[in-house]
Amino acid sequence: MFKLTDFEILQGRYVKAAMEEIASFRPDGKTPADVQTLIDSVVTAQTTFLNKKTTLDLARGELDEAVAELHLACTQVYPIMKVRYRTDPGSLQAINRLPVQDRTPRETLTRGEAMSALWAQLPNPPGSATPFKAWDTMDKATFDALLTAARTKVNGLAAVDQDYQVAQGDLHEQTERLEDFVTSALITGRAQFPPGTPEREVIDAIPTEPAQQPPDQTVISAATSPAPGSAHLEFDADGATQFDVLQKGPGDPDFAVVAADLITTTYDATGLAAGSYDFKVIGRNSQGPGPESTVATINVA
Repeated sequence: MFKLTDFEILQGRYVKAAMEEIASFRPDGKTPADVQTLIDSVVTAQTTFLNKKTTLDLARGELDEAVAELHLACTQVYPIMKVRYRTDPGSLQAINRLPVQDRTPRETLTRGEAMSALWAQLPNPPGSATPFKAWDTMDKATFDALLTAARTKVNGLAAVDQDYQVAQGDLHEQTERLEDFVTSALITGRAQFPPGTPEREVIDAIPTEPAQQPPDQTVISAATSPAPGSAHLEFDADGATQFDVLQKGPGDPDFAVVAADLITTTYDATGLAAGSYDFKVIGRNSQGPGPESTVATINVA
């Protein structure tokens, strides 16, 4: 659900990287730190929105459960109430006027409230010295507890839904701000740096459209140890906009991610203990990950 938002964040990261590489590239007069602030604002708004959505989904689930329990009680109590008061014409007439159709939570709540109000005024059933009780565990207090639970969930959902709407609006606003800046940066960069210049190559590397399919398999073109305790990888994959690097060192049972969401096509590690290290790289884009690269082994001195 966040593919477009994630793509805007990715574009922002590419623009920031271009600004760090090209000292004279300052679209809208912003610094790389300013761009990071824009990106962080989107990430924060996205996290908040996701939390509010989760809260809303839970509230809806709890509402559905409470309403379903009240609806079931209404459908069970109603025929029993009619049978118990069948010889009391006045009470039976009032019972027959109770609503019996409820397709929405509000309708179920209205039905339950009407039944509770009538229940409070009913005389003892004919031939009984005690108030009406549908069955041993279903008296008016039990029914009213179900009614209160449903009412609480129905009334509470409005506030939760409002929080969700506010978070959604903030996410749209922050994303649009970042999108507007990226558009401005692309226009500025293409106008400032002519085709064929190194700077223009950096600008043209900024993705402009979300991918339509996952990237091809990543190919590791270089895997060396340029100095003691170090490892260097070079890699690429058609269609990839970011990469994850996985490493398995001496004695490690499995591969572990050592770098995630790289927008560069190189990886360097230092401070490694001597031994044989296996690496593999996974390219990804807005459509998901591509196939893992073949394993590259580096012997670190």
